[in-house]
Amino acid sequence: MAKIDVTRAELVWPGKYNEDGTLREVPRVNLPFQVIETVNESRATREAKRIDLQASLFDFYEGKEGDTFEDGWKNKLIWGDNLLVMGSLLEKFAGKIDLIYIDPPFFTGVNQLATVFLGEGNTGFEKEASITEDVAYRNAWRDGAPSFMTWIRDRLSLMRDLLKPSGMIFIRFDQYWSHSVKLIADEVFGRDSFQNEIAVKRTFKNVTGQGRVSIPLATDSLFLYFRTDQSRFVNTLVPREKTRPGFWRRMDDSSGVRRPPERRIHGKVFYPPPGKHFKFSQATIDNKIADGKVRLNPKTGKPEYWVEESSVKPLNSNWTDIPGYSFTTAYPTENSEVLLQRVIEVASRPNALVADFFGGSGTTAAVAEKLGRRWITCDVGRFSTHTIRKRLLDIENCRPFEVLNLGKYERQYWQGVTFGGRNDKSPAEKALYEYLAFILKLYGAQPVAGLEHLHGKKGKAMVHIGAVDAPVTIDEIGNAVAECTKLMQDELHVLGWEWEMGLQNLVVTEAQKEGVKLTLLQIPREVMEQQAVGGDDLRFFELAYLKATVEKPQELAVQVRLKDFVIPNSELIPDEMQDKVTKWSDYIDYWAVDWDFRNDTFMQGWVAYRTRKDRTLPLTTDTKDYKRPGRYRALVKVIDIFGNDTSQALDIEVN
Repeated sequence: MAKIDVTRAELVWPGKYNEDGTLREVPRVNLPFQVIETVNESRATREAKRIDLQASLFDFYEGKEGDTFEDGWKNKLIWGDNLLVMGSLLEKFAGKIDLIYIDPPFFTGVNQLATVFLGEGNTGFEKEASITEDVAYRNAWRDGAPSFMTWIRDRLSLMRDLLKPSGMIFIRFDQYWSHSVKLIADEVFGRDSFQNEIAVKRTFKNVTGQGRVSIPLATDSLFLYFRTDQSRFVNTLVPREKTRPGFWRRMDDSSGVRRPPERRIHGKVFYPPPGKHFKFSQATIDNKIADGKVRLNPKTGKPEYWVEESSVKPLNSNWTDIPGYSFTTAYPTENSEVLLQRVIEVASRPNALVADFFGGSGTTAAVAEKLGRRWITCDVGRFSTHTIRKRLLDIENCRPFEVLNLGKYERQYWQGVTFGGRNDKSPAEKALYEYLAFILKLYGAQPVAGLEHLHGKKGKAMVHIGAVDAPVTIDEIGNAVAECTKLMQDELHVLGWEWEMGLQNLVVTEAQKEGVKLTLLQIPREVMEQQAVGGDDLRFFELAYLKATVEKPQELAVQVRLKDFVIPNSELIPDEMQDKVTKWSDYIDYWAVDWDFRNDTFMQGWVAYRTRKDRTLPLTTDTKDYKRPGRYRALVKVIDIFGNDTSQALDIEVN
């Protein structure tokens, strides 16, 4: 047997190394970002900064803003897989992030539950995250521990490359796998870069059963790593609950171990305690005597120095004095703002760039916003993205921020990796065929051959599948309907990733005129996630029905009113909650209007949304005053209680 030369201790798992013994490289994919929404900035302000005003469905993120708010920086909320998001950020942000905080999903194998609220009531119902959160909190890695370890290593490696040399990262984890995460982080950042394991508080209950009492879990681990030896803490003092009064403290060496160097107070010789002789030089002592801050104790004759009163104290690794979790958003595992305030103030200065790549409920972004830091956050979940957007809007004087995703570029990458395409020697036709066959199989449909616009059949319905890199258009659906009519088929299902604005009401009505029952269904993002394929919770939901109208209260001024809204996935709501639905607007959580939509990024001109404290929702906008007559297009965006958005375009004639 050949001798194995072991030179170091490390954590090894299947898939960490290639068959030839080389370390498996971390995937690094650079994809363009799409700007799908700009919040708290007017279109006039945005366009005054732009040079190229050529419109497209989404603006392409160019990353040309400065490094300060004054130089045009806008904070960023990104919807997408954080591995692809971080790889795509590297081009412009490698070595530029000051602080990263992450609370990744723990490797528990248990789905987290998010609380969803209906209408004006404050009673919610819990749904598994697979419905509301895509896969962000699925917490199930198909291959067990090896796939989890690869998953966390890949992401930590990209975070390392995004950090400044002077930056640092905080990693939160639980008791079950924190020891493995620590070893992986040691390897990624360097064991010498590890600074501390901080105990953070969590909610716990005493558990009894079968005559036994458990020791309840009270803390999580918060691992702190410096990027390099250039990293420095900004502030390691925290407020005391009560101001500590000043007092006199003895300052001589009572042990008799250390003698020189000697010091004198009023001619009396004494010796400073070990390690204190630099602090108490003779010159310092003389100055403090003059200020009345050093004396000989009137009773004992021993030297003393005055310790000033203090309202702060130094931090240590026990942070259980503050809550680690909060429950303000009804979002699972919501980190507390008090905890993030401490992290951000310890590790960064105003205007520093703070990032969280497991955005969750948005605590990191919200606290960074309040403390004057720049921020980037992302999450794979649609519900998370919606929760963060609302939370930020609730902050007084929140600065403008952008909502980005990788959109069609992420899907193009997925198609290429999964089916060959341009990243393989396979012909593009073969990649397209395999993509269509894959989606048809997930939908439970059979492929059909020899047709131009129809790709499959499910029961009595023909099926058309939209491309990964383009919205389904009115003309595209019209061609599929025409082919159904030619074949004397009276039902059509169209599956799509994105949709041309405002098409739903029009195409459904036109299809009915041709004798075709048309159903539009959203291809769920989960199909791109390996662990979702084959799962029982993969659902193709119909697009919601939205009806909004324009009202003209006066000259050059209009309002938009919501008239109707129907969600197709109401069966996800428990029966006991269905009884609480009194009107169609109970399904709406948020809506906004872009008053001058240019077929590009949605510019939030008016917005209303429900919060935990205020469950009311107006169904009519404030009055919009246009400066001049003309034709305008307003886009209405509605987000339902599950975080899904529906849009309707309204053409407005202003006289």
